[in-house]
Amino acid sequence: MTTLLSEDRIGALGIGSPHVTVNLERCAGCQECVIRCPVEALSMDVNSWKAAAEDALCVGCRQCTRTCPFGAIEVEGPTLVTERWHAETIRPTSLLGDITEVHPGFASMDEAVAEAERCLSCPDPTCVKGCPAHNDIPGFIASIRDRDLATAHETLRRTTVLPDICSRVCDWSKQCEGACTWKLAGTQPVAIGRLERFVADTESVPALQPRSALGQGMSVAIVGSGPAGIGAAWELISHGAKVTMLEKDSEPLGVLRWGIPSFSLPDRVIDRPVAQLKEAGLDLVTGTNVRPADVEKLLQVHDAVVLANGAPIPLSLRFPGADLKGVEDATTFLTRAKAALSKGASLPEVNAETRVLVVGAGNTAMDVARSVRRLGGQVIAVDWMDRRFARVRPDELVEAENEGVEIRFLTSVSKVEGNAAGQVTRALLVETRQRKPGDTPRILAGREENVQVDLVVAAMGYRNDSEFGSTIAPGTPWRASDHVDGLPDRRWMGSGVFANSGNGVGDLSWIREIALRRSTYPFSPKVWVAGDAMIGASTVVEAMAHGKRVAQAILADAARN
Repeated sequence: MTTLLSEDRIGALGIGSPHVTVNLERCAGCQECVIRCPVEALSMDVNSWKAAAEDALCVGCRQCTRTCPFGAIEVEGPTLVTERWHAETIRPTSLLGDITEVHPGFASMDEAVAEAERCLSCPDPTCVKGCPAHNDIPGFIASIRDRDLATAHETLRRTTVLPDICSRVCDWSKQCEGACTWKLAGTQPVAIGRLERFVADTESVPALQPRSALGQGMSVAIVGSGPAGIGAAWELISHGAKVTMLEKDSEPLGVLRWGIPSFSLPDRVIDRPVAQLKEAGLDLVTGTNVRPADVEKLLQVHDAVVLANGAPIPLSLRFPGADLKGVEDATTFLTRAKAALSKGASLPEVNAETRVLVVGAGNTAMDVARSVRRLGGQVIAVDWMDRRFARVRPDELVEAENEGVEIRFLTSVSKVEGNAAGQVTRALLVETRQRKPGDTPRILAGREENVQVDLVVAAMGYRNDSEFGSTIAPGTPWRASDHVDGLPDRRWMGSGVFANSGNGVGDLSWIREIALRRSTYPFSPKVWVAGDAMIGASTVVEAMAHGKRVAQAILADAARN
């Protein structure tokens, strides 16, 4: 049962109760509101065959208003739900060298159960549509309410193989929690991400279990060992296929390994999925850089090839001075910084006097800037976008600022200069303006500032390897937004996920769904593409979901043939 505010508590707060009004002239008796009301506050009047509401049962979630196709229902008054669980970010006494995980989880089963009881167990859960993997969120949360973590794990494993990782690095505000009924109603969503983490951390993620022999006798090569590759390998091996995974680096896991600092994603969590895959029979080959010409050779010995090699090429700086010493990309810096911090060491060029300029203010840029602070340096991050439209987790911004990172939005770099030795020493910053999310920011003339810098890190994002897109995987990166034609299907429209989503979570969810559907088709004979390699730089959970979908498509294709 959902934890709602008691009548005594409602009276003490003086907030009143929700009131539901049904416009009988508009009501067509379609029963959409009755079907979707999670607390059975709506029914059909058998005489008039119009919707009827019982205020005493209403909790103010407003699902009825979002899903009524005729706009016949209005809900006034408060939302009756207890406050969301909240935990302060862990802040060490000194950041220097500290890689302690900054996000706490639930301290006890009782805390997790109390938060789980806020879930309405919606009949048509919009949170599931907001999750790229389509996890059965009401299902696993119901198991937490029952204090049955084994069943919660079983529910999650149907759709995800990275619950311990995704529950730490997902941008919940633009995915599951952004699509939570309570969020769409204007109040705090259920802490879905933290509940998933509680399940994964309290009772370890189960090892891979055989599910069928559908892939028996099949051999598949997977290029890349990041989230997309892991998702594909897990699905294929669980159905009996033999999988060879080829990774260009000396260690597996791609961006999970080098791109996410330990204070956000501890190594003990990162290593788990590949270790379990190897125990289940994965043949992992590292130090092997597969190029387009190699794919034909792979197809001679494998039944299918999955390109899950990501979007590995950093976007380059295009202003004067980008070739100076002390200017590097985020991949290079994060790899060095993470290795140094994990050993309790530092980087020789970063100390208390070092001034670092990070170009970009997205999630990767925040990882760079926060790593600089743990190495002892001073840091400014600049982004030419407006803060309102920035592609970054809001909590990452707040945490970075609390750790001493200076973040300047509507600011760009016009050039950097160096000394006689070719070492960067100064950057010229310019102001920009951006009125709408889709607009390209405009540089404002005469708004310039010189800042002293010792190191410049480019963290503006990544792009795909064009050689694959022009040969073996034509059409990649495949932009789902370019293929949005007309309205989403009726199941999505009727769910209410598009209503009241100021963060655009409905549109984002539908675009992700289109990409997931496209991933089930090969890009050339027996060659599938998954994750960032298919759609460009995206998210961990989306890449993992692509990998699973691709694997399912390969198995289905083999069954047909």
